[in-house]
Amino acid sequence: MIKPFVCILIVAAGCANAFMYKHPYNHHQAAVLAHEPVVPVEFVKHTTSPAFRPASFLEVMEVVLDCFNTLRIPLQRFPSYLSGIFPEDPETKCFLRCVAIKLGVYCDEKGADLDRHCVQFGLGECCENFSNRHLVCLQQNSLPCPDRCTAAYKQELCFQEPIAKYLDYHFHDLVGLLHQAKCSHDLKMLHP
Repeated sequence: MIKPFVCILIVAAGCANAFMYKHPYNHHQAAVLAHEPVVPVEFVKHTTSPAFRPASFLEVMEVVLDCFNTLRIPLQRFPSYLSGIFPEDPETKCFLRCVAIKLGVYCDEKGADLDRHCVQFGLGECCENFSNRHLVCLQQNSLPCPDRCTAAYKQELCFQEPIAKYLDYHFHDLVGLLHQAKCSHDLKMLHP
């Protein structure tokens, strides 16, 4: 059965404007909302923000592979990355920075963007709840760092749980992509 969706237009803060966000609600809420008037689209404005469109899972995987190959990460780390496990080493720190920047959820000047992380990795969670759960961690990990990779790593670890859930949610898509890559050789592969 397909769940109904409520669409909310949010103008996100950060490094990159407006995006459509689909938020699923449960059937009890649907029954209550069926008797209430239609709510207009809600606009939430932050100070600066160009357009943001969350990446599809295929696009996320292309970014992951691109960063993995560009940084020449040892192959044995790939399974842990796909499980949402990111050990504290220089390559992993730069890998997380690369992925987050390319997905548009992080920039060196402003750090991690809570709204964009929610839309990209929140799997329909209310962005206010998502922000409340991760804000303290971000504040604690926004202190100056010795390098840009460490700064990004510390902030991106605040999202380790939603990233792992996102990857777990899309596991079957991942298996399909790996099968497609193996059979067709159309997708980027890991470095030799």
